[in-house]
Amino acid sequence: MHRAVLSQNLEEDLDSEASSRIFSAGEETQFGDTTGRSSGGAGSLTGSARNRQKHRNDTKEAAIMALPEEKLAQAEQRARAHTASREGAPALQELMRCVALARISFGDLHWKMAQAHVNLAEGYLEIKGRTLQAKQHCEKAKEIMYANTQHPVSEEERKNILGCLITMFLTLGKALMGLLNLKEAEQNLLKSEKVAAELRQAEAAPQEVIRRAGNEISLSLGRLYMKENRTEEAVKCYEKALRMVELDKGENSMESVPVYRELAAAEQARGAHDVSIQHLLQAHSIVLTSTASGEEEGQITLALAEAYTSTGRDEHHYTADKYYKQSLQCYQTEMGKEHASTLSVLDDYCRFLITTRNYPVASKLLQESLPAKLSTFGDFGVEVEETYHLFGGIELAQGHQKAAYKMFKKCLGIQTFLYGSQHKKTRATQQTVKLLSKSPEVAATEGKTGADHLKQRPAFCAVTPNHSISGGTKANIYD
Repeated sequence: MHRAVLSQNLEEDLDSEASSRIFSAGEETQFGDTTGRSSGGAGSLTGSARNRQKHRNDTKEAAIMALPEEKLAQAEQRARAHTASREGAPALQELMRCVALARISFGDLHWKMAQAHVNLAEGYLEIKGRTLQAKQHCEKAKEIMYANTQHPVSEEERKNILGCLITMFLTLGKALMGLLNLKEAEQNLLKSEKVAAELRQAEAAPQEVIRRAGNEISLSLGRLYMKENRTEEAVKCYEKALRMVELDKGENSMESVPVYRELAAAEQARGAHDVSIQHLLQAHSIVLTSTASGEEEGQITLALAEAYTSTGRDEHHYTADKYYKQSLQCYQTEMGKEHASTLSVLDDYCRFLITTRNYPVASKLLQESLPAKLSTFGDFGVEVEETYHLFGGIELAQGHQKAAYKMFKKCLGIQTFLYGSQHKKTRATQQTVKLLSKSPEVAATEGKTGADHLKQRPAFCAVTPNHSISGGTKANIYD
């Protein structure tokens, strides 16, 4: 009997201890009843809390006891989810965890270890833009692939290995292109294209994945050829990428708009302005007939305005002006008048107005945008410096040397703060200010300093009166 009472007391003590661990002080006050009216409810809540705690412990124990291969699959899934949500830091953290889990699961020389390095390299390049880290991880993956002597155990594994090789060579090529190692970048991109062709011939090959990879390879090769001024080859690569996008997504898909823009830039670089404008008009019509955002519409409209401006033909000035206004309106509606992108488009429009000698409108727009730039970028922002430089150019073009001198002098002060006195931009503005200071209009008001006024004063003896009386040398003149 005594042992039964002790056992009952021990159970009650354990229940009260568990309740104090689970509930906070506020929750005890809320659910506890000092009068004993709700003792049954408190007991049921305590049991429910114990069940929740037990479920959490079981879940935690199951996660701890899971196999490394299962944890690797879960980490890869979380990394894809974070990447799709554009959550850069969590995605990279999961990709790093994948490298550790792949080493635990498969060892240092398995192809899945190389795949983990490739995925991390792609994350560094696409999420953070870190080309050097991407290059290092791709080279580590290449070492693993070359050291691995095991043959694929199935056709499915062979296709996975080929897919890993495609991504590895593609990512390494893009990283090398970012590091301006264009020769090796081209070699790796061509290797990626060759492996993609081999995968295309495999049985039950994933055609959609192959087309997507081929599109990325063609775009990367086109950008590389543009850096090397090989515009003919760049145009061919962009046309190939456009065909793949149209085959995969349709002719009027929004995915084709960026390809049209890059193709138009390549055509413009080789002097085919009319063809470039046609590509941009096609992209513009796709944007207008789809559910594109105001920013996307503003981007393609701005590209059209710049394309018409680049022709240098007077008959295209009106059309370019129209598209500049449309683009500026799209940005103002979508982002607001004080957004950095809106102010950048306004500066582009003002430069166009200056080239067409529409100085009053350009000066008015710049004057209206200056308070917004000062509040957005600060008194010493690059955009503020460029605005003063544009102001100075407008005043100088109109023959207002004094006003131009003031604007260039403000520009020079900001440039000296931003770049230093020996930067090429600062030195060019210094030369302009020096030349303007020698003009008669500026020298009349700005050129004279306090020292200059002292130098131009007459000699002291010339202004001092001569009180000596001629005809004598007496000390006292009244003697």
